[in-house]
Amino acid sequence: MNKIIVLLCGLSVAGFAEPNILTLEQALAQARASSPELRAARLQLQSVEKGMDAAGRWMNPKLILDAEGLGWDNDLFSQGEYTAALSQEFQRGGKQKKDRAVTSEAIEASRQAVLEKELQLMADIHQAFVEVMVQQETSLVRTEQVQLAQAFVDVATRRYEAGSNSELDVVQAEVALGKALLLQSCCFGDLQAARETLASKIGRAALDLPPLAMPYYLLADLKGLVISEDYPGLQRLESEAERIRNLAALAKAQDTSNISLGAGYRYEAAGDINTLVFSASMPLSFYKRGRAQYAAGVLEADATLAYRDEFRRQLEQELYTLLALYDGSKMRVQISAETLIPAATKAYEVSRKGYEMGRFSWLELISAQQNLAEIRIGYIEYLRDAHIIHAQLSKFIKEGI
Repeated sequence: MNKIIVLLCGLSVAGFAEPNILTLEQALAQARASSPELRAARLQLQSVEKGMDAAGRWMNPKLILDAEGLGWDNDLFSQGEYTAALSQEFQRGGKQKKDRAVTSEAIEASRQAVLEKELQLMADIHQAFVEVMVQQETSLVRTEQVQLAQAFVDVATRRYEAGSNSELDVVQAEVALGKALLLQSCCFGDLQAARETLASKIGRAALDLPPLAMPYYLLADLKGLVISEDYPGLQRLESEAERIRNLAALAKAQDTSNISLGAGYRYEAAGDINTLVFSASMPLSFYKRGRAQYAAGVLEADATLAYRDEFRRQLEQELYTLLALYDGSKMRVQISAETLIPAATKAYEVSRKGYEMGRFSWLELISAQQNLAEIRIGYIEYLRDAHIIHAQLSKFIKEGI
């Protein structure tokens, strides 16, 4: 059983050495192309844009046919008066312009909503990508630990057979190998789960997902960041407020009556008289409903702007909190890289040389090796924390804050 697991470990490491890799930029591009949510947002934007073709258009003319003075005798068509005319209604109060303004702001709000969803998607993909990288790097360390533990078992066995080691040394080495194998088997499951998550987000099968590559051991400098006024969420709410304001203005304009002008031809059958006729009509606006609708719309627009301010405050709070956490994670990474790993490496080398000279026991050597492995795993996890925070910040950074 142990040989089978060791073989799986070797195959895992060999798989990571394949030249075919997936970078973060490639994963983001695939997510943009395959995301159903992003596609739905883009289709929604196209739908709103199509509405611009109908916004502010002229009203259709009316065809009017009229007949008067018709009797119910044999002179039905020889005694009446017949009129054929066209009537066109003209909108007043700037209704067409206001209608186009409403649609224009709706398009802008939808466009910003698409950008907002794309930023959130990119942050999610970035985070899922980091989770796979964590498990890849952890798997490499666990595999090295298994290989080293197996080597310890071989050495302990040879020395026991040569009479220079006790049977207890062999048992302790086998126990250490068992622990390493157990940790490695858990790592395989975590790696596969992380790959499944990432693959589903970018529209690929996990089996077709190649090994990932990114500068995992490098951290970016994210100091001095602030929220930009161009952030899509803020722009979306601002456009929505302006759309509501224009909608209120359009409602107020409805109090201004439209005027209809018509022209046509009249024929009087009895006198065989042909004449041109003109007409004009306009409803009387005694009841001004638009004023109340306008006042309500202005209040709703102001409420949307107030929510925009609150949303900005929440963004700033999230940004500054993440930056503080990022600085803390970078500090832990730095301490691990500059202090803990060198010290643990030195302790392992000292214990190895001391064991070869007979100064330290086999248990002390194994303990030093396991301690180094766990510190390396901790280092990878500290890097994970920093990269996850960076992924969450990417939705701000991408907009040039």
